[in-house]
Amino acid sequence: GIYVFFGTSKGQVHAVHVSTQKIVCSAKLSSSTVNTISRNPRGTDIVTNSSDRILRVCQVVLPAEEGGGSALGGNTMPAKLEPSISVTTKIQDIVNRVHWIQAVFSSSGDYVVSGIEHKAEHNIYVWDKFSGSLVKMLTGPNELLEDFAVHPLRPIYASISTFGIIYLWTRVPQQNWNAFAPGFRELEENIDFVEPEDQFDRRITMQNGSIVDCAEDRILREKRAANAAVEGDMDIDVDITDDDPLFSDSDSETSDDGFLLSVAVDCDESLLPPTVTPSSAAVVAAPEMEASAVEQGTTIIES
Repeated sequence: GIYVFFGTSKGQVHAVHVSTQKIVCSAKLSSSTVNTISRNPRGTDIVTNSSDRILRVCQVVLPAEEGGGSALGGNTMPAKLEPSISVTTKIQDIVNRVHWIQAVFSSSGDYVVSGIEHKAEHNIYVWDKFSGSLVKMLTGPNELLEDFAVHPLRPIYASISTFGIIYLWTRVPQQNWNAFAPGFRELEENIDFVEPEDQFDRRITMQNGSIVDCAEDRILREKRAANAAVEGDMDIDVDITDDDPLFSDSDSETSDDGFLLSVAVDCDESLLPPTVTPSSAAVVAAPEMEASAVEQGTTIIES
């Protein structure tokens, strides 16, 4: 509250001491009218809005009071420096060449916030005060922007339209779940979950007290089988069936037909051929005749 800044229609900015009402320093910024002037609450600079559609950030150096401290809340000015107002950054919309309603500093003092004067747009621009580049553009409804204000401590903006509606602008906080659960992966959209084969595998306690992990045991067996198949050392189980002569009705030892079981067949006896029985009056050769026949080399057939 020591100095007052005001601009003229000739593009000059003056710093006047409140007590003495004398001009401490002046600077000619342009030949256009200075519409608005805003001071940085966190530094020793000001921003001006002129009719030539250019925003100018100016560094202000003013003498300190006897009680100590700078006029704008910064450090005390050294005795060798003279009071001055110098332009450090120029900001303008080269493409659209729009008129600015006003320009103020953000709550941190590192950005310049300005609003455009257009009947169908409600936009707020955020500029970097050091480089003059556009950082963010806040797009509102299709209503004329009358005025806006910045919160002195928080990144909150308030704007009012011609319909009397006040809009509040702030930054939406981003939730960082990785800080609470490392390894947590955020999804942009829903995905289909494919259940793994070993999703519900469990551990089994054997009779000897050992614990077997079903998933690890299966994976280990699969790896062993794969390695054996590659190396050619896999044991192949072959079932061999030996022919048992007790259950075989064939005289051949090399038969591969296996064995046959005897089956009892029931049939009509009338269909069977007649049975021939030997005669009771059969002729039997005497022992003497057998002996003579053997000596002569003949064969005796018994009937």
